[in-house]
Amino acid sequence: MFRQGAVPYTIRTSRTKIRCWDPRDARRLQDAINDSLESLLPWMPWAKDEPKQYRSKIETIRFFRGSFDLGKDFVFGIFDHEESEVLGGCGLHTRGGAYSLEIGYWINREYQNRGYATEVTRALMKVAFELSGIDNVRICCDVKNAASLRVIEKVGFEKEGILLHQQKNTNDEFQDFQVAVFLRDSYTGSEISRQEIVAYDAVGDTIEFDEDTENE
Repeated sequence: MFRQGAVPYTIRTSRTKIRCWDPRDARRLQDAINDSLESLLPWMPWAKDEPKQYRSKIETIRFFRGSFDLGKDFVFGIFDHEESEVLGGCGLHTRGGAYSLEIGYWINREYQNRGYATEVTRALMKVAFELSGIDNVRICCDVKNAASLRVIEKVGFEKEGILLHQQKNTNDEFQDFQVAVFLRDSYTGSEISRQEIVAYDAVGDTIEFDEDTENE
């Protein structure tokens, strides 16, 4: 998915450090989920099984890391620059096939409504388009999730359609998903492509960006 030597294990934006989860983050991840549970429950089916004991997150994070290392899926934690706070979680998911990556995210309740979801989405778009050969980035969210719909609109995704009854929420009710897409043709030369972020590989070396990466 990502070109050789260009898998972004860490991404720095103006306010955040987005990096692959480490098992040592387990307690802080669980605390952030506990603090945000009320805002997660309407949209995230996995929240139904929360709260859990923090050690359960060790195996979850090991799974995330294994999938990351194998190039199967890319799940990140969102931190402040000093990594003193867990701001949330996000991912670049490969379920859309060889030419697409899907962005997902959740923000710690304490840090919601501060523009973090938009900032993270834009950063993930840059690494997705410039470090891989994909053609498009997608976001899928519940049609009632006003916060995520605002992110889609602010970033400039095109609303592609609605998928009915895609999964059940924590109340055992079917969710309809808004599907939105951002094409490489729209990314090239865009404001998002000109944003300044830094990405690092698995050993901490800086990765060079290349907006002209061709579809593979």
